[in-house]
Amino acid sequence: MNGDRLSPIRVLIAEDEALLRTAVAELLPQVAGSMVQVVSSCATRVEMLRDTRALQPDVVLLDLRMPDRDGVLCTLGGAETIAALQRQWAAVRVICLSVHAEPDRVRACLDAGAAGYLGKGVLPEELWRAVRTVALGGRYVEPMLQARLAMQSAGADAEAEVRTQLLAGRRGDVLRLLLEGYSPTEIAATLPITKKYVDKKIAEIKALLGVETPIRIYRLCRALGIVDD
Repeated sequence: MNGDRLSPIRVLIAEDEALLRTAVAELLPQVAGSMVQVVSSCATRVEMLRDTRALQPDVVLLDLRMPDRDGVLCTLGGAETIAALQRQWAAVRVICLSVHAEPDRVRACLDAGAAGYLGKGVLPEELWRAVRTVALGGRYVEPMLQARLAMQSAGADAEAEVRTQLLAGRRGDVLRLLLEGYSPTEIAATLPITKKYVDKKIAEIKALLGVETPIRIYRLCRALGIVDD
């Protein structure tokens, strides 16, 4: 695969929840148009492995928690499922879709050969960005998860340093109010400082965490222990 490809990216969706499986199958082509083709939607691992072998998709969107077959309880897969997929079709690019985003699990899946990892709360546009990136040979990890991996690799001292920088001075004041649900305008009026200064501090917070949206700021701050569950 290369950046000049003209044929659509052929995607297999492996997701046991019927509503989510249908939504992804409908929304992905709406975002990508003719650049993507959903070749199969599977509800079990048996179906996924069968259709991967038969259809040879470019990308598999893999829910880690699926039943092996109909009527069986869902279990959480990971490295072994990715390895089984690649035995069926070595060229397949796997993107894990999961609510289970612990750094150790994410890293294990990537080490096993997954080309991407996304939480199930991603927008269709980001899902398409990930599909396109991995189909062209790259790797795509949701930015919030990537930031958590980087902090874990750096160790506990690095996490403590990030917490210290986040909570320092006015940046910390802005972050605390942001985590409580205040808008930038409300933060400016509460502290009181200018909205331009608030926007600057929010940009610093995003840069420190490696994320772009308020919900990802919240999730990563929760992972760092800055906010409680």
